[in-house]
Amino acid sequence: MRSIKSYLFVALVVFFLAGIAVGRRIDRRIRHGYPRTPNPVTKDIRKVEMDLGYDFTVTGRTDRMKLLVLLPRSIAGRQKIESVSCSPQASRIINKNGNRYAEFHFFKPKKRFSVNIKVHADLYRYDLETARKKKGKYPVEEPDLSEFLIDERLIQKDDESIQASAKKINGRNRYETVKKVYDYVIDTLEYGGLFEEEFGAVQALSQKKGDCTEYSDLFVALCRAKGIPARVVTGYTIRFDSIPPKHHWAEVYFENLGWVPFDVNWGDSENPVSRNRGFDSMKTVYIYLSRVRNDKVLHNKHFYTFTYWGDKVDIKSTIKFKKDDQAKKPNRVRKPGRNSGGRKRVRNYE
Repeated sequence: MRSIKSYLFVALVVFFLAGIAVGRRIDRRIRHGYPRTPNPVTKDIRKVEMDLGYDFTVTGRTDRMKLLVLLPRSIAGRQKIESVSCSPQASRIINKNGNRYAEFHFFKPKKRFSVNIKVHADLYRYDLETARKKKGKYPVEEPDLSEFLIDERLIQKDDESIQASAKKINGRNRYETVKKVYDYVIDTLEYGGLFEEEFGAVQALSQKKGDCTEYSDLFVALCRAKGIPARVVTGYTIRFDSIPPKHHWAEVYFENLGWVPFDVNWGDSENPVSRNRGFDSMKTVYIYLSRVRNDKVLHNKHFYTFTYWGDKVDIKSTIKFKKDDQAKKPNRVRKPGRNSGGRKRVRNYE
């Protein structure tokens, strides 16, 4: 009987000491900034502060200049734009084809001047995996999908070479077909660095190389050739290295899910895990700007365009992000007013 009591006493002491040790370990983790319990929601949400800069140099006599810049807008389940402030104030805001643009006019501009745009936003993880989990949470659009099945500039889905490649790709359903198109593009193309010129789907297929633009164009062209609505997305990816954050990826329409993003270039890897990161496991780093591949408002340019009347004007654009722990909530801004006397004004766009 004594031996049983002794065993019980020893067990209680061991259990008590173990509890103290675990408590100290948890307390140490909390003091060093670890959460008490993991929060699966915050992992899929990211606050971002982005600064866009456009520095101009007027080389001679220029009487007038116009700058047109794509602005991000709130998209349910993808991103919430908390504020956009412009210095100087934009001359007008244009909403067209689902896009938002800030237009700036300058008369007899100085030899050197700048335009700065600051964006505060919340980004939400959204990919195939997320779309399936949140099925029914967001209303699925029932749009006219015909424009996302057409042959157009740089997405030549009716070209013989695109059609021939599409016939080799067959799946039992839309999901499987899209996955095979995704793998086909990765296996066919080789990343060739950043190109100034745009090649389009046909040339990308023939030369078998390109950058994110060619990966997206070919992916969308093949999907359309298979009768699957698809489109190219223009935007930024949050980066803190020397690689430019300007980026293109794609979206495919699924019934009951709506538009789902895919980043073929980001998934270009032989490693199955790494390849999956652009298919159904995308990171929370994407800032959406436009889903129009050939943007007539921007004269088929991306991100921005500018026009001048007079001697040559040079421009240097910069994009900077603040890390998550540095991003702050936007300050209140004053009501919009006329930009007179060169004074700085800011305006909030929601």
